[in-house]
Amino acid sequence: MIQGVFQFPGQLLLSFTSPSPQVTFLIDLVVLALSALVFSLIFARLKLSIVAGQILGGMIVGPYVLGIVVEPLVLNELSQVGVVLLLFIIGLQLDPAQLRRMLVGITSLTLLEIGVSFAFGFLASYLLRFNLIESIIFSMAASISSTAIIGRILLSRRMLQSPESGFIMGLNVIEDMIAVIFLILLSAITSSNTVGFPYFIIGNSLPSIGFFATLEAIIGGLALVGLAYVVSHYVAPRIINYLTYYEEEYEEIPFLFALGLGFLFAAIAALLGYSPGTGAFIVGLSIRGKQSKFLVNKITPIKDLFLVLFFVSMGGLIDPSPAFSIGWPIILVFALLVMGKFVGGYSIGRILNFANRNFKLKTLRDARKGTFTIEGGISSPAAFGAWLVPRGEFSLIIGQLALALGLVGQTFFSLVGVSVLITTTASSVIQRFTEPRRASSIYSFKEQKDPEE
Repeated sequence: MIQGVFQFPGQLLLSFTSPSPQVTFLIDLVVLALSALVFSLIFARLKLSIVAGQILGGMIVGPYVLGIVVEPLVLNELSQVGVVLLLFIIGLQLDPAQLRRMLVGITSLTLLEIGVSFAFGFLASYLLRFNLIESIIFSMAASISSTAIIGRILLSRRMLQSPESGFIMGLNVIEDMIAVIFLILLSAITSSNTVGFPYFIIGNSLPSIGFFATLEAIIGGLALVGLAYVVSHYVAPRIINYLTYYEEEYEEIPFLFALGLGFLFAAIAALLGYSPGTGAFIVGLSIRGKQSKFLVNKITPIKDLFLVLFFVSMGGLIDPSPAFSIGWPIILVFALLVMGKFVGGYSIGRILNFANRNFKLKTLRDARKGTFTIEGGISSPAAFGAWLVPRGEFSLIIGQLALALGLVGQTFFSLVGVSVLITTTASSVIQRFTEPRRASSIYSFKEQKDPEE
């Protein structure tokens, strides 16, 4: 603790100490907010994703570069609220009937896309001379796109009402569920971690642990979906209709219900071993009509605050030095990571015959043949591939768990962290070349002067 005493004329003594934890927390918030602002402006000027700018800003002021914010873990826990709210809002604005029609096709194509990404990740691991376990873990981390980053970009571009956004988010939710299976398998590798895993494991052998944990994860997922259906169809509508009478005079009451519903299913999903955001997304997707609009209006204003905290704190967890100490092979590694998701997404686009038809997506089923096709699309298979390139929260979670289990070293986790920043930036660059030119922002960067009277 820093202490000092100053003596002024008149025998006035002033003592000071180091800032209290509360003051330090507020200072960290200020630094992270200013860093996010500066780098968001820079990346906006460069016409890149401001999400990547916020991640970079957090990394710069974090403990591993400038060391201004030395405890981002507290902020990271707080910022998880933003991901829950984001996926809750996205679920509320998507069409569940359309997702149900595409479910079989989405699942099979997601497995194909993850398989392609996994193969590219394994090739990158060969260049890094990883052993077999490290190669498998690195390929796992390289196979999962960031639901938070992709969802944030969809929301900022106001694309959630377009049908193709439902396909993208459905694909990402299935990827998140596959990531849970990856975490189960990773936890089963070392018996020391099975005690803390939220499942009732039968047997001690590796196959027994993996099989029963996976089975319980599937049953838990089905139970989560069933509970969301019951609540959204028989409980939530009646409560929402009742709370509308208090909306004008007591705005806090409907707001608290919206938060409580989203966080309730986030907690249930976490207890079942899933991402908290997945639970919020599922219950949001189950609520339709005026009830969904009612909830969106209540929680949208606070979403952005927590999301910014999430992305900058994610950047604060990244230590870039060990990754860049690898040398020139890291360039090929990042190129392979970008290509893996791009090729996987491009393959899906080709299979579904995505074409530039006014960004309209239509699902068709051939009753006789049982085929699954989609007409229209984001604009092209290349554009679809670009959307899936960003890695994010689950890549870091897989890397953190492997590091905690002693299966990988600090260089490995650093490489995974830097790949989040690189792939998010690369995604926005590729989108500029694969999507039609979007209209410029209505908010000009140039100073506007009032007309002279």
